[in-house]
Amino acid sequence: MTDERKQSLGTMSRRKIVQFAGIVQDFNPVHFDDEFARKAGLPQVIAQGPLTVAIALDALVAQHGPALRSLNMRLKSPVFPGDELTLKATGEGQLQVSCGDRTVISGELSLR
Repeated sequence: MTDERKQSLGTMSRRKIVQFAGIVQDFNPVHFDDEFARKAGLPQVIAQGPLTVAIALDALVAQHGPALRSLNMRLKSPVFPGDELTLKATGEGQLQVSCGDRTVISGELSLR
């Protein structure tokens, strides 16, 4: 891998999750009710996939601006409150968002 870049995207918080739910009108209790999330087989509430994608996209647009030609992302794993998100991109156009050793998004990007 050549020209690998890592960037912290910050910590996912319950506040971000609840604010995003209000903005997009996503009131699925798996995003704000721990008991409901546990009954669904999760250890706690999870962030919305589109929220995680939006955070990564915001960083990529800030970094590349109009040079960003195309982007393809795939959600791989849930994101929980308290998770520290890290974006890694390579010169070959591969990207990954992770929380520690866990990949939460994988994808490709191309620049003009």
